[in-house]
Amino acid sequence: MLQLIQLFVDMMERVGFLIALAFAFSRSRWMRSYMSYQGDRTYQWRFLFFFSAYAILATYSGVTVSDYTYRPAPWIGEVSPTAAIANARTVGVVIAGLLGGVKSGFIVGIIAGVHRYSLGGFVAVACMIAPILQGILAGLCRNAFKKRFRKIASVQLAFLVGFMAEALQMILILALAKPWDDAFNLVSLIGLPQTLANSVGVALYFVLYNTMEREEARIGAEHAHQALQIADMTMPLWRLDFDKAVAEISKVLNEEMKSVGVFFSKDGESWVAEGRKTQHANDLIIRVPNRPQVGQFRLYFEREQDDNPSRRRMLSSLAELLSQQYAFVESDRQTQLLADAEIRSLQAQMNPHFLFNVLNTVKSFIRTKPEEARQMVMHLSKFLRKNMSHGNQRLITIRDEYELVMSYLSLIKSRLGDQMEFYADIDERLLDHAIPPFTIQPLIENAIVHGIKNKPGIGVIRLSVKEELDEGKLHARITVQDNGVGLETAELDNQSEHAGLALRNIEQRLNYHYGKEHPLEIASKPGEGTIIKFWVR
Repeated sequence: MLQLIQLFVDMMERVGFLIALAFAFSRSRWMRSYMSYQGDRTYQWRFLFFFSAYAILATYSGVTVSDYTYRPAPWIGEVSPTAAIANARTVGVVIAGLLGGVKSGFIVGIIAGVHRYSLGGFVAVACMIAPILQGILAGLCRNAFKKRFRKIASVQLAFLVGFMAEALQMILILALAKPWDDAFNLVSLIGLPQTLANSVGVALYFVLYNTMEREEARIGAEHAHQALQIADMTMPLWRLDFDKAVAEISKVLNEEMKSVGVFFSKDGESWVAEGRKTQHANDLIIRVPNRPQVGQFRLYFEREQDDNPSRRRMLSSLAELLSQQYAFVESDRQTQLLADAEIRSLQAQMNPHFLFNVLNTVKSFIRTKPEEARQMVMHLSKFLRKNMSHGNQRLITIRDEYELVMSYLSLIKSRLGDQMEFYADIDERLLDHAIPPFTIQPLIENAIVHGIKNKPGIGVIRLSVKEELDEGKLHARITVQDNGVGLETAELDNQSEHAGLALRNIEQRLNYHYGKEHPLEIASKPGEGTIIKFWVR
């Protein structure tokens, strides 16, 4: 009995050292990433290498058992044919299986088993097969109890799996080792101490592991609270003008994240600078679905920050929250812009003067040109119906917008007669492309009101929808051209005189959907007319 106790104490000393070693390595970023139950396969080979080396070290640090007794030794080189090793190899194999699954347990078990076989001894075959089966057993138990291993109960389960794995090894020694009497005497000596020590070792590792998990959960909760607090502070800031918004958000990030500098950049150029740069930085990328990258906040710190899963999740969540805030505010802004565009369109077309002109023309045509009067009423009805239906949509087809244009022109041309000519050059393959509503029609309207209305002679408006190369890719290009009075370059820069609110509204909505800062390309010369172009992607 005294010998059993001494062996158990010696085994626990070695197990304690090995558990401390495993726990220390478990704190590393790559092992934490793999050991999480999401299973980051990027670091699997490191995980396998560590626990294989761990199991081999456990074999070397065991105690030699010979002639029914044992002799403690700091390092084992080889085992005589009549000797065996009491060791903690099972601990490494079982932990690998419980954390990595069947495949990891199997691979570590093979490496540990082959190494043990190379040392020799009359139990070499049994001790080669045992780690393989132990790794598979631990992996199967991990899959069966995966949810339980996330809780405190994992300590009891780990002890049970370690106990079963050691019991399996003792059974294999009795079944395969020859002579059987020596195998029985060996199991009688090391069976209980080794089984208990290794089972306690596996359980002890999970005690430390759970402590580490709880600590990371606490830190994760603090990070989540910090991210939500920052998001709560930044939400109203997005409603400012974009430049001012990112400047104010940079100040919030700089203060709340305890950084020494925050820079916002877009297209490789810094827009906003708050603080200073260092060698240690983290990026918060602002993305919106179906659009190019909006930009990124780069946070600079005095020293390198802890790169742990919790902090990475916090930074990723914060970037996502900021992106969602931007998308929500922009969506809300687009809704308002669309509503404004609809209201302005209706106000522009349905003001008393416009209605008076249309109805007066209908009245004059009733007796002289009844068919044209009927056509005008039909176009007016169609124009009003499309105006209202488009106001409820974020995107419509070019076909729908073109029909609205034709209804509008039919009403205008009935009054202007031969003073206006309209030509359309449209690639029919592009008619189903999506565009924001009230984009082409206001451009046609501007061409009439600000271009050809004040021009002597016949005013000509041309609408072109063609497929052309833009940044190396084929996209639809829409062009509205008139031969009106045109504008000076200085007047173009100020756009209020020529385009007014309507053009700025169109430009903001095109920017939202296609990501270009200035999507409308305007060229004009006095006396020659104006050309306005934009891309549809």
